[in-house]
Amino acid sequence: MDEQCFYCEDTVEGKFHHGLFIQQNEQVDKALCSDCYKDWLEGIKG
Repeated sequence: MDEQCFYCEDTVEGKFHHGLFIQQNEQVDKALCSDCYKDWLEGIKG
């Protein structure tokens, strides 16, 4: 099943990464492509 990357909105075919985000005081799991996932990890590391 193809997903859409939460950040860049590209279609992610096959495997994708999961990122947890806070939206309206709730944790939401979103799909991320490999490039955006790397950027997201760098962002949460500080």
